[in-house]
Amino acid sequence: MELLETLVSSVVVILVIYSTVAFPELVVGSSMEPSFYTGERILVEKLSKHFTPFKRGDVVVLHPPGNDAIDYVKRIVGVPGDVVKIFDCKVYIKSGEESFLYEENYLKDSTCTVGGAIIKDGRSLKIDEGSYLVMGDNREHSMDSRAFGLVSEDRILGKVAFVFWPPPKAGFVNGIAQNVDSSR
Repeated sequence: MELLETLVSSVVVILVIYSTVAFPELVVGSSMEPSFYTGERILVEKLSKHFTPFKRGDVVVLHPPGNDAIDYVKRIVGVPGDVVKIFDCKVYIKSGEESFLYEENYLKDSTCTVGGAIIKDGRSLKIDEGSYLVMGDNREHSMDSRAFGLVSEDRILGKVAFVFWPPPKAGFVNGIAQNVDSSR
């Protein structure tokens, strides 16, 4: 009887944690290379989104617009209020009075960011309140906001906090990017 009680208690605790605090996710596909590779396992925390807004550089897990059956791992590039422009293989952002080239140190040096069906190359796009622009780190092989549009905040399941598999790559994930002044 004690064994059954322990098993039931453990299952209840795991379900509560899974539904409110964090959940594991398997990375599938090449869209986030070189940051994440197929087969890696990550921990996605769900709590901080209720207390602090997402910021540029955060790696998140989301449901793309119109599809609750699939999870995508993407990086937030544009936040509410930003005006974003993809031009000359780069991402430019105007946030308030500040305009800058969005420096993405996590991308390979040869990466060229181009527009897509929804977010066109050379056109500015203002991000509405409650929406985010997301892209994969492997820009040539990523289904992201350039193809399916902006993602509403309620479609973002949580922020990637930790890589736990494979063991040599285990560690915390930091979504850090820098702003570089630009005259464009």
